[in-house]
Amino acid sequence: MLIVLGAAVLAVLVIVANVVRSRSQVKGLEVVIRYGDTPQLVEDQQVKDTVLRRIPNLLQLSVKNIDCPRVVSAARRVPYLENVSASVSVGGKVVVRADQRRPIMRLFYGNREFYMDAHGALFPPSSTGFCDVLVAGGNFTEPLRLDSLNAQATALWKVATFLDNEDDYAPLIDQIFVERDGDIMMVPKVGDHLVELGSPDDLDAKFSNLLAFYRKGMPRAGWNTYSQISLKFKGQVVCTKK
Repeated sequence: MLIVLGAAVLAVLVIVANVVRSRSQVKGLEVVIRYGDTPQLVEDQQVKDTVLRRIPNLLQLSVKNIDCPRVVSAARRVPYLENVSASVSVGGKVVVRADQRRPIMRLFYGNREFYMDAHGALFPPSSTGFCDVLVAGGNFTEPLRLDSLNAQATALWKVATFLDNEDDYAPLIDQIFVERDGDIMMVPKVGDHLVELGSPDDLDAKFSNLLAFYRKGMPRAGWNTYSQISLKFKGQVVCTKK
């Protein structure tokens, strides 16, 4: 009976504490950003300012009136964040948690500039930090939409995603460039030549051929012998002399 009575008292105390907590005023706004191994592009104060602009009375509300989905929607206005969640802590603070997006490419699209992550999301450069990633550009024929990549931007994204996942090939390439027809040209980090990749298909085979040529052919011919190396044709490495 003592155990049952103790459990009942504890349950009542918990209920009373929750009622008091729900009626109390919010104690503040806390932002927790997980950066991983990516340089910092956004600070927690920027997220706080964005949330409070969208919900000006947030800190005057009682805990029970906090709309967590609305807080999440406000925090998502910060383009550097993904996997955003919001909750109210035991102490009465509104807590926003999020991951910072990890750029894999820096895209120059006309007179505009963006980072792009592995999901194809575009977000602007940051005054807070800088990421040293693959540089991309092109002869673009269509306007760029942030919510839906066109064919040329998609071609660049496919190559950038492939290189991001391949430790053997990523160190070879410094820049990529898309032509009007969607074919990709690449600027390697070593040598004075261009690499014609062609379409963003069969990338593993094309880069395997390039790496084999770099290891076996280039040392014999010389790194400055060719103006262009083409991987466009299946099973072939076609070189153009200067």
